[in-house]
Amino acid sequence: MRKICKHSRNLRGFTLVEMLLVVGIVIILAGAVALGVGDMLDPAHQAQARVRQQKTAQSVSISASELHLKNLGF
Repeated sequence: MRKICKHSRNLRGFTLVEMLLVVGIVIILAGAVALGVGDMLDPAHQAQARVRQQKTAQSVSISASELHLKNLGF
């Protein structure tokens, strides 16, 4: 019985300070990752907007050409 009690004293959990420290580090790392990913996504969003703008310009040009041909009687 004495052996079990001695063993259970060595099995103590984490302290509140240790848990708060780990949570703080995880939050700091998550913030750093979020900032890094945000910087990488900005050029991707700009490229996507540029492609949409080009497609819209092409659509408007095609529509204008079709309207012009329709007005000429074709």
